[in-house]
Amino acid sequence: MSRSESFALVALALASFGARSAAQGSAAPSTEERLKALEAKLQEKPAAPAPKAEDPGKIFWKDGLRFESPDKRYKFKLGGRIHYDTAFFSPDDDTKAGVETTVGTTKTRIEDGSEIRRARIEMSGEVGDAVDWATSLDFGGGTTNFRNVYVGLKERLFGASLRAGQFKEPYGLEQITSSNNSVFMERSLMNALVPAFNAGFMAFDSLAAERSTWAIGAFRTGSDNGEVSKGDGEYALTGRLTGLPLMDEAGDDYLHLGLDLSRRSPTDDSYAVSSKPEANLAPAYVSATVAAETVDLIGAEAAWVRGPFSLAGEYTMAQVDGDQGATSDPDFSGYYLQVSYFLTGESRGYKKAQGCFDLLKPKENAFGTENGLGAWEVAARYSGLDLNDDGTVGGDLNDLTFGLNWYLNPNTRVMANYVRADLDPRTGGDEGSTDILEFRVQFNF
Repeated sequence: MSRSESFALVALALASFGARSAAQGSAAPSTEERLKALEAKLQEKPAAPAPKAEDPGKIFWKDGLRFESPDKRYKFKLGGRIHYDTAFFSPDDDTKAGVETTVGTTKTRIEDGSEIRRARIEMSGEVGDAVDWATSLDFGGGTTNFRNVYVGLKERLFGASLRAGQFKEPYGLEQITSSNNSVFMERSLMNALVPAFNAGFMAFDSLAAERSTWAIGAFRTGSDNGEVSKGDGEYALTGRLTGLPLMDEAGDDYLHLGLDLSRRSPTDDSYAVSSKPEANLAPAYVSATVAAETVDLIGAEAAWVRGPFSLAGEYTMAQVDGDQGATSDPDFSGYYLQVSYFLTGESRGYKKAQGCFDLLKPKENAFGTENGLGAWEVAARYSGLDLNDDGTVGGDLNDLTFGLNWYLNPNTRVMANYVRADLDPRTGGDEGSTDILEFRVQFNF
């Protein structure tokens, strides 16, 4: 403020004060007192603005409940899944003779039923720029089992990521794809030969702008529930390599190829494999247990997606090297070929970083603001598992499955499967068949 403006303000203030004093009949303050009061008023500093509240980050929904810090260096996701199944079985007499048994008071029967197939609570997150983690518990079937429980380092080994704990071994398109995103209620018969959750250590990365992935890890065999695993040997070395020779910019026209290998040292030098007929409520239809020093798994996988159409298949062979003194070195094999089509025009998504199928998002949600139909998919699959070789008779099973899926929204699905299971039993009896009708209501987030 200039000197002339200050004097003018002083004069105006004195005149106003004098007028008020005269009106009130009180004695007016001296000129010196007025100048001091005015000088103090002019020197007053404006009040400091209120401090801004610290940004707490954001909480939002994206296929699950998520938290993210303001700098995006700390992340947390809470998720889960519920799979409720019902199944009806119609086996013929030859199948009953080959499968149903009574041992003491224990009876094995092919019976209708229902179950909570999966009920999982899943948590995962990232800390800083380097660490990721996950933990999940599955209460399905009335038991409690660990699933993903690991800690990892992101892109810290020459660009590759590291992971330690319990998680899926890197083997197979069908196995790596989440059960939330599978085409059918159960994975194929071939999956009996494929490793799933085990405790271990893995290195992995994607290459060529995520057009290729590789992963290799060392695991303890027989530790799929997070329990203590002890014993000499009993390790597995497993690796997977995938590629996308073709993929358009929209991601709805692509070709996936993959190769899988695993060298395994079975628990107690005994290799056991069994399978149900693509219905978890059924008992095992085929099974074999052989003495084994090592087992080598060799697998190939392929998938082609073109708009609403998809075609996928896999083959795995288990080459058993019998333990010392064993007279049998069998080769077991499994395979499947499946086709699906979205009647409502959606295309099956793909996770480039993992080399597997992704969550399906309908073009319009059913009963939502769009008032749409959701997504409708029809599918068929033929699969086989042969456990007969070199003197081992574990049985030969083939399944033909038809499926109908209704995706109400990305998190809710209703599934219906019809399975025709043809069995050449391990008991050496006549070949039999079973008709299976099963349903699932699924919610995942």
